[in-house]
Amino acid sequence: MRLSYSPCAHIFLFLVQWTDCHLAGILGFLRILIYKAYEDGRTSMSVHERKATIKEFYGVIFPSLLQLQRGITEVEERKQREICAKKYTRSYEMGKGKLSEIEIEREEECGICMEMKSKVVLPSCNHSLCLKCYRDWRARSQSCPFCRDSLKRVNSGDLWIYSSSCEIIELSAIAKENLKRLFMYIEKLPLLVPDAVLVSYDPQFR
Repeated sequence: MRLSYSPCAHIFLFLVQWTDCHLAGILGFLRILIYKAYEDGRTSMSVHERKATIKEFYGVIFPSLLQLQRGITEVEERKQREICAKKYTRSYEMGKGKLSEIEIEREEECGICMEMKSKVVLPSCNHSLCLKCYRDWRARSQSCPFCRDSLKRVNSGDLWIYSSSCEIIELSAIAKENLKRLFMYIEKLPLLVPDAVLVSYDPQFR
């Protein structure tokens, strides 16, 4: 047996899914309330509680929380390890007198235009060149200018950015900056104004 349904069911299911959260969020029936919770159990719920729409929560707040929880991804971690390995290997060789300052400058130069620019590293063969030369070369050829390795399946998002020692940022500093941005965004959200409590007053009782 198998289940069969009309082609019009797709429209009906879409309307059901849309009215489930989106319509309620637009009309203001659903909202996310955000408040601070301290280590001793106290909260700022009654004083500084802020409200966010479903779009604001899933668009900004929830991805930021996931980023703070997961930290650096596996791909970024692998890139950082390779950069650190190159950095410490180079410093070790400099200490032994194998690399001179001229050789270090040659490593930081682009292999095509010979200028000191920020370089990108090809993921397939690990050769590096500046971004301008890469774009000029890629427009004319589909292979690496040094080893002729194929670049047909290499997109601009697959390129690695060659970072110098002064450009490397600690992961703890990145996490602090992300947390600071999240708090700044939450501080801009509107405060939830509590409903006024009506107290009946009888003039006979004083």
